[in-house]
Formats: sequence, C-alpha cells, structure tokens
Amino acid sequence: MMGAMRKISDIHTFEDEAFLHRMVRLSVVAIAVGAVLGVLWFALGVPERLGLPGSELAAVLLEGKGPHLGFLGPSTLWFALGAVAMFVSLGVHELVHGLFFKLFAPAGARVTFGANWKVGMLYACAEGIVYTRRQYLVVALAPTVAVTALALAVGLASGWPLLGYVVAVVHLSGCTGDWCYAAAIVGDARITHCEDCTWGVQFYGEGEEGPIPDSTAEGDGRR
Repeated sequence: MMGAMRKISDIHTFEDEAFLHRMVRLSVVAIAVGAVLGVLWFALGVPERLGLPGSELAAVLLEGKGPHLGFLGPSTLWFALGAVAMFVSLGVHELVHGLFFKLFAPAGARVTFGANWKVGMLYACAEGIVYTRRQYLVVALAPTVAVTALALAVGLASGWPLLGYVVAVVHLSGCTGDWCYAAAIVGDARITHCEDCTWGVQFYGEGEEGPIPDSTAEGDGRR
C-alpha cells in the first residue's frame, strides 16, 4: 500500500480550451514535419536505394499501375484504402491504450471505450484506476510507437510504402493529446501517480492531503 498522497493537478481533456488548442497546434506541426520528411525521403532517392517503389503516387495516379478491386482502379483503391486505414488506425490506437490499461491494472479492473463527438475524439478509459508515473507514460505513448510502426510495416508489405507513410503521419497527428499528457508528467517531477478518468486524468504526488484510492495499479505488483 502507498502512503498519503496529494493531488497536484488534473487535465479536463474535453473542456480545457488551452489543452485542446495545444493539441491542434501540435497536430499541424506533426503534419507539416511529416510532409517535409516525406518530400525529402523521395527527393533524396531513398526508396530506390532500399529497393522500394520510388514513384508510387505517380504510378498509381498517372499510369494506373497497381491492384484492382472490382470496379475500383488503382488510384481509387489507393485513396479508398488510405481513408479506411486512417479511420481504422484511430480505433487500433484506442485498443492499444486499452491493452496497456488492462496490463497494468489490478485483476478485475474494467477498461471502457467511448467517444466525445463534440471535440471529435475517441478514448479508452480505466476509470478510477491509479497508475504509477512510469505505467501511465507507457499507456499514453504506446500507440504512438505501435500503431505508427504497424502502418509503416503494412505499407511496406503491401508494396505501397507511401500510403503507409501517409497513414502513419495522419495517425501521429492524432497522438498529440497523449504527448501533452506525457509532457505534463515528465515536466513535473512531483507527479508519482496518475488516475485515469472519463474526462481526462488526475496527477498525484507524495504529501499529506489524504490517501488516493486503493485501486492503484501498483497493488498487484505489476509495473
């Protein structure tokens, strides 16, 4: 069991205008950086050096090369698959959150999923579970690594690496809330535990203002 803890701060994800604006700014930066790196990737001839398709978009759009699916030609299929993959990546993103929420939680803990349509965000939640600082950082950042890597890998395996790259960049632009959570935790050394909530997250540290809930994920010995 942990000793007395005190609440340090919280983030009301769907109501904090400053937080939402920060997310949007970071999303724009992620898209811009991804676009620049993508242009450099092809301008420097990296695909050819790695034996990958170097003119995927031109081949699909201008030359009509690539797979067909019924009445869908290569160009239509390329954009259709890209749109579907972008939406699927959002769902997989939350599933990865849920997987790590469950992994670090006490036995019997319940993980739920939902959406806030007002701000256009899906979310996974382990309501009332208190995680250690390190655990919550893993939960927050796992989709950034796992889903991005998956998009790139599927793109390479399908022979359409550019499509995989575009999906990866768009996915990263949707990870900015997680990055803001992580920045808040890393930026305050006082934070030792985080409590997940349907509306956001609460941060705790050592102190004398009373105990935090006994549902701490530390209780089952996992890290």
